[in-house]
Amino acid sequence: PGAVFRLIPSRLVSAEQLGLSRDIQALVSEREGLILVAGPRMSGKSTLVSAFVDLINRSRADYIISLETEIKFIHQNRKAMVSQREVRGDADYMLASARAALRENPDVLVIDDLRTPDLVAAALEAADSGHLVIGSVTADTAAAAVARVIENAPAERQTQLALQAAETLRGVVAQALLRKAGGGRVAARELLLNTPSVAALIVEGKIGQLQPAIESGRKYGMVPMNDALVAFVQSGAVDAREAYRKAYDRMAFLEQLRREGIDTSFVERLA
Repeated sequence: PGAVFRLIPSRLVSAEQLGLSRDIQALVSEREGLILVAGPRMSGKSTLVSAFVDLINRSRADYIISLETEIKFIHQNRKAMVSQREVRGDADYMLASARAALRENPDVLVIDDLRTPDLVAAALEAADSGHLVIGSVTADTAAAAVARVIENAPAERQTQLALQAAETLRGVVAQALLRKAGGGRVAARELLLNTPSVAALIVEGKIGQLQPAIESGRKYGMVPMNDALVAFVQSGAVDAREAYRKAYDRMAFLEQLRREGIDTSFVERLA
């Protein structure tokens, strides 16, 4: 016989402890719409979603329903009432649970894994009908998260999903965990906000142009992943080689390091 035990923390990791920027925290001040949390497996998506729920719980008297494949953090009722439900089973069971939860008319609905087109459609419909929906997807970048929401659906449904996403999406936070220079880990975060130009790209199906839109959207508070990675290297929190491994556009990352006067000769040693 054998057993595996998981200790569920009694204390949540707050938005302040995670170092969430004001622009990221501002996403949960929305009363309706869709917020996507993206990242590869084991990148801390659940921790980030939990911090969002905690922010709402501390700030307003909402009814929050959180559907989780595995409960990792326990939320005590503060200003809000939080109902956490562990949903075991396949995606169809999660879909049925989401539809049942919406009949309770929550202010906020959390779905910890939007892994099927039907779940995505349910989340978009809920956001379109006046709920704030927070969902996570497995995707490396903010643009890839939007692509997954739309392009995983059958072709005949993609146009409708794109229209709904353009209307309801509030923002996408894509996260990557890096090893800190002195031990431990730190999260680099990319932020995409749904400005009118971003919404137009989604409607037109030009998902490939979302990354340049993030680059040009810094004045609105958007943050490209390379900016976050370079900032950690500049501060000494993360080694340049570690940041390089996590960069999805490595050539642009190296060029940005050079512009900041940071030595990039480590690439030759990695080759």
